[in-house]
Amino acid sequence: MLSGFVHLWLFDVAAVPPPKELVCKDAGTPPGAYKAQQHSHDTPPATTWFQGHILAGSGQSQYTITGVPSLHPPLIHGCMISDHDTPTYYDISISEYQADGPVVKYCAINVERSGGSGDAVELRLEDGSKVPVERYPDAQMAGRFKLSTTKMVTGERARRHLEKYAPDALSVYAGIADGGGSDSMVVCLGVVSLS
Repeated sequence: MLSGFVHLWLFDVAAVPPPKELVCKDAGTPPGAYKAQQHSHDTPPATTWFQGHILAGSGQSQYTITGVPSLHPPLIHGCMISDHDTPTYYDISISEYQADGPVVKYCAINVERSGGSGDAVELRLEDGSKVPVERYPDAQMAGRFKLSTTKMVTGERARRHLEKYAPDALSVYAGIADGGGSDSMVVCLGVVSLS
């Protein structure tokens, strides 16, 4: 379906909530659901969300990638939860740039992020649902998804990277209550594939 080079940056959900248009189109999902979401089972909510770009093929095609905390993460047993290696789950949308703006082309729901990778984003989905979601009825659903960080930049190098490739993201970091200093910036570079 799609593979390529990816670079993405992370935001803390408490400091920068995901954009409402990305997370509130499912019926009955109130705005701000990610801040107040209470899980009735052992799966803890993700505390970060991310945005980025994908360069597919020979770099001719560009896409945006956004991962927000899953609205309905799968149940996991309490023994899978620890202080350093608890999985979290994301709903991911990949949009293609078109003349009238980005259009969501691909989705992957409940993609697992291993808790043991620190800030380096490692995501996988082995056997995901191919049933379209209400949020993106025309998007192709990915049954398999893999994203691996091969290089991570932080601090001043991350700021320079965002300044060059994602100035809008840099302005979001600048507006964070803690001053959005370079220390809070993380950019993950790597590879992504979905089918």
